[in-house]
Amino acid sequence: MNALSFRARLYAGVCLLFAVVLISMLLVLLQQAEKDLVRELHASRSMVLQLFDSLSRSATAPDAMRLDGLRHLRIIDLNPASDATPPAAAPGAVPAWLARWLAPAVTERFPPLTLSFADGQQWRITPDAHDELEEIWESVQLLLLVFAMALLLSLLTIHWALSRGLGAYHRLLDALQSVAGGQLRTRLGPSQQPEINRLAERFNGMAAALQRAEQRNQELTERLLSVQERERMQLAHALHDDLGQYLTGIRAQAFLLQRCDHSDSRTLTRLSSQLLSNCDGLQQGFRRLVRDLHPVVLERLGLEQALAQLTEQWQQQQGVECRLELDGQLPGLRLEARAHLYRLLQEALNNVARHARARCVWVRLSQEQDLLLVSVQDDGSGMATPVQWGIGMHSMRERARCLGSPLQVNSAAGEGVVLGLRIPLRAVA
Repeated sequence: MNALSFRARLYAGVCLLFAVVLISMLLVLLQQAEKDLVRELHASRSMVLQLFDSLSRSATAPDAMRLDGLRHLRIIDLNPASDATPPAAAPGAVPAWLARWLAPAVTERFPPLTLSFADGQQWRITPDAHDELEEIWESVQLLLLVFAMALLLSLLTIHWALSRGLGAYHRLLDALQSVAGGQLRTRLGPSQQPEINRLAERFNGMAAALQRAEQRNQELTERLLSVQERERMQLAHALHDDLGQYLTGIRAQAFLLQRCDHSDSRTLTRLSSQLLSNCDGLQQGFRRLVRDLHPVVLERLGLEQALAQLTEQWQQQQGVECRLELDGQLPGLRLEARAHLYRLLQEALNNVARHARARCVWVRLSQEQDLLLVSVQDDGSGMATPVQWGIGMHSMRERARCLGSPLQVNSAAGEGVVLGLRIPLRAVA
């Protein structure tokens, strides 16, 4: 419906344009025809007046038969003795509107003229523009014919071009519908039109990009499920092997305390020490689990102390120097923004530990006007190009997007990696 309405509007616009040009040219043609008609009538009347003047001097009576063949004028014999009948206006095919259009130029400039001779003869000269009007009408008809043929050719050309263009348009719509339905292997074939080929190339590139994105999403989903299952296994092992052993030891030691001789102070002291040690180990294990599941320290200590604790614990666990550089007091951020930033830096440090083989890592945070600048830099082996984005990099990029900043990754082989963020404070404060 939209395509048909567009075609109808286009046809109407072309017809309107032709009509405006045609009317303009008709007006110009009629104005020029009026001037030509005035010149013809003036020349004919001047010639007749000279003829009558010469006849009056030679005392020769005018002959009505000889004067009957003059163009653009009618000469009527007014003599009572004459039996000549005034010539009637010749019928013609000139339309009435054209005659009315040019009538003022004839009647106002060339009123009827009566000539009298010495012998009493009288002749009346009136304009007769019939022949000239027929010539003007023929010119108008020719102009209308030329415009009709030009309009017809234009409409046929537009119809042909639109048919080809709308065919490509419908093929594109069908292809888009297929892509919307999940058929990402849909492609547009080549055409004889260069413009359609460029459009097809862009569409095929878009479809290929969507197909690659879908494949990456499927791979990431599989890896995410694998990571989720691995985390559940680690949590189960931690609960069973670590915390479960502590609980088993506490249960056994409590049973021994119940069964032992309370007069044996050495046994009581040893069992009590073991019980306290197991309770400390159980508490540390729970703290590690809670810290891995959710950074509660952000709610209690604030961002600066939480990051200091994160880098210190990471340095102790990995044996790699980690320097935290804070440029003064950090601005206050929402809890959700603090959690995203904390997890992003945690994932960045984990990536350094897994891949970088670095000796030192620098974590820098500073405020510059309304921006919070964050960077993580290491002196490790760098990243291969092109960069293969894994689960960790994708999670950091998504957290950076939640913070309102793109994740900038700069790396070269043997020169380490620099991750950068430019977080607008108005979006996270």
